[in-house]
Amino acid sequence: MIRDLVMRRATVDDAAALAQIHMEARAAAMPWLAVVHTPDEVFQYFRQVVIPGSDVWLAASPAGIAGFSARLGNELDHLYVAVPFWRQGVGAALLKMAMLTVPRLQLWTFQRNSGARQFYEGHGFTAVAFTDGTENEEREPDVRYRWEEPYDHA
Repeated sequence: MIRDLVMRRATVDDAAALAQIHMEARAAAMPWLAVVHTPDEVFQYFRQVVIPGSDVWLAASPAGIAGFSARLGNELDHLYVAVPFWRQGVGAALLKMAMLTVPRLQLWTFQRNSGARQFYEGHGFTAVAFTDGTENEEREPDVRYRWEEPYDHA
């Protein structure tokens, strides 16, 4: 786990950093994935759509922004960790933050993204649907995951 990791809400001033993390993490984790947007389109998407319209948290360390998550209602739309911070607990910290804010979460990931699938399953998510990818921009088969807060009988 990274020492001195601080969670804070993202602002539009963070859009360039979040877009960069998004693009670099996707390229490193999924080199087979089609790139369907230019870097400027990704930046504008984060600046104009994601940050103003979602609950966006970022994990900051003394070395810079380590990762971020974006949730809209019960949908976890984004969870990306900057490549130099992989496997240091950043993703788990961001996911736990999201899990504390709602009683259930849903998300999509690509079927071939075995790292993400293991990560979410390891945090209690269950695969509930598989698609052939015709409904996503990348045309890549994906999987729908769901998590529900355990019911406390006390």
